[in-house]
Amino acid sequence: MDSGPALRVSIVVLTYNSEAVIDACLHSLAPLAGRAEIIAVDNASGDATRAAVMRHVPPATFIPNAENRGCAGGNNVGWRASGGDLVVFVNPDVVVTPGWLDPLVAAFESDPALGIAGSKLLYPESATIQHAGGILYPNGMVDHIGNGEEDVGQFDEVDEVDYVTGASMAVRRRVLEDLGGFDEDFNPAYFEETDLCWRARRAGWKVRMVPASVAFHHESTILQRKSPRFLWLFYRARMRFVVKNYSWGALLGTWLPAEIMWMLTPHAKGGRLRQVRAYGQAIAYAWARWRGRPARTSVCIVRK
Repeated sequence: MDSGPALRVSIVVLTYNSEAVIDACLHSLAPLAGRAEIIAVDNASGDATRAAVMRHVPPATFIPNAENRGCAGGNNVGWRASGGDLVVFVNPDVVVTPGWLDPLVAAFESDPALGIAGSKLLYPESATIQHAGGILYPNGMVDHIGNGEEDVGQFDEVDEVDYVTGASMAVRRRVLEDLGGFDEDFNPAYFEETDLCWRARRAGWKVRMVPASVAFHHESTILQRKSPRFLWLFYRARMRFVVKNYSWGALLGTWLPAEIMWMLTPHAKGGRLRQVRAYGQAIAYAWARWRGRPARTSVCIVRK
């Protein structure tokens, strides 16, 4: 249990070629500077992101990485440089509402077993839900609760969920320290937050969605969702998650039947060849883990 009811808060914003969106994000966070530490970490952007961030320093602290360390690596740099008991990770394409932080802090202060909590995310300038918690299916596929629904309060009850998205994700520092932060094998992106939530739940921590914490998310401003590049990175990360976290019994008894059913659905159309390629990568990844060697993960620069 963390000592004391007043949690120190750090906010970590990871940027990569985020020039078009970072100003709005940091502007929305600026009113919180008096009660929260704000750290911006840049993953070696090639545009004017760094100049845009510097306009907000101070109150924000800026950490420029010499290379693109991916989402997991960049966020690890941020939280390790922070001093908060509670670390809130915010994507650069997120704009928080004025009441966004308080419900997150209150949730952790009221429940010492809460390890990770996420915000309700809405699509920009709308009342349409993007994320009200995450669902993890037996084959490792994921989905957002409420996605595309008009927000009329149907998800306003705080509840435990399988995972929460890293776009607005609060993590108790003890969880990060005990689990070693995000797994940098998930490079450059995808499933690093799902993996952290899985490991936290396995360690006995609660993972919860806090619907009173609301933010707007310009989803996938760097990489277009459902593009060939996105699908390949997503499928590869999913298989790494499965190989890392599922037992042989779960792989054969749960994952395999669910995967076969999914591959036969229309949802898999257009991505089956990439998924087969991801199976091969997963076998190589599993072999490297079994041999006790670091997984060979190339640092991929995410482009449109």
